[in-house]
Amino acid sequence: MAEIVQRLREHFMRQEPFGMAAPTFFAELVTRAPVVHFDGMWVISAYELVTRLCTHPDVPMAAPVFTEAVHRDNPQFVRFFRNTLSVRAPEEHMRLRSVLTGAFSGRHLATLRTRIDEVVAELLADPLRAGGTEFVSALAVPLPARVTAVLLGIPPADRDLVAARATGMMHQLSAGFLTESHPEAGTPITAAEFAELRDYVAGLLVRREAEPADDLIGHLAQVRQAGKLTVDEAVDMVLLLFMTGLDTVTAALTNTLVVLQEWPEVAAALAADPSCADRVFAEAIRLRTPVAFGSRQVARDVRVGSLEFNAGDTVILTFAAANLDPRKFADPMEFRWDRPITGNVAFGHGSYYCLGSALAGMTAQSLLRALHDCLPRIDRPLADLPWRASLAFPTPRLLPVTFAPAAAESGAR
Repeated sequence: MAEIVQRLREHFMRQEPFGMAAPTFFAELVTRAPVVHFDGMWVISAYELVTRLCTHPDVPMAAPVFTEAVHRDNPQFVRFFRNTLSVRAPEEHMRLRSVLTGAFSGRHLATLRTRIDEVVAELLADPLRAGGTEFVSALAVPLPARVTAVLLGIPPADRDLVAARATGMMHQLSAGFLTESHPEAGTPITAAEFAELRDYVAGLLVRREAEPADDLIGHLAQVRQAGKLTVDEAVDMVLLLFMTGLDTVTAALTNTLVVLQEWPEVAAALAADPSCADRVFAEAIRLRTPVAFGSRQVARDVRVGSLEFNAGDTVILTFAAANLDPRKFADPMEFRWDRPITGNVAFGHGSYYCLGSALAGMTAQSLLRALHDCLPRIDRPLADLPWRASLAFPTPRLLPVTFAPAAAESGAR
């Protein structure tokens, strides 16, 4: 127990273990130390407890703690993020979330499938002609950004600029968190750029009020006109949706390629039958969860099972470990075709479950189907891949790949 807790401390200090060894560590953590309490915080890995705490009204999402530099240099960004539905009190969170539920329904998302396939084909054209690419920058980063732009209804001429601004917001968030600042953070969005982006979104909402459209911004414009949202809430929601899922989906797509390299029989089965892409993606993100941790803060003294939490306690939910809990998943370190597609916590659980998870799945399935007969082969040993120095996203930073015809052999499914 003491040894695994020390390794956990080292993990939080970004000393080890990262990279390919991370799932092994998380599997040991959930088995040997499913509940850890040290340095004023709880680290919860057991699947049953993680899911219970995700749905507990007295354990809401923790509010971000930004550095003094971010408060000074970009106060409007701080105000924006601290008022988004991600960190609102449970009642306000559910009110704002309910506004989006219909827009993320399976029926509505199904209407986007053809357009997502078109985005995938557009991004793949040059890499396939070249016979290879750096997967993260060429595909895993721009794909979720462009799909989000399609969902929102951003005019095609503006999509690259909006994607760049969304990436800048993610860098600002990463660089600005006291707990997640690290040297790999890119260039944060400036105060002037953020103000310009807010004005741009406000203008889109006004335009959709005058000229309704069947996209998410059009939906929010109608909701605002009905008095269910303020102008600031509608703008903040669009800005959050610019950001939401970008890093998560990037990590999920990248980690899926790593899993396919680890399990060549799975890649062969996908080559033989691209319709299994949904199952491949679900099992890949269970094995290598794109978001390792979620943070919660206890609102008042509460007892959950045998655990007693005090108001103000920080609770770290270890999603990457919960997905490897043998009490929930038999043979948790194995890729198994017979597992249900639902049930893992790769995109969270409960009231804070990622609204865009179905869209992420559609995006991944579109990419895997498009590549099923020429799956990317990673061009260097997995042990030599450079990994992000980020607690939140255990994923390769670079992934050089070559496209080659896949060996189509049916797998046992």
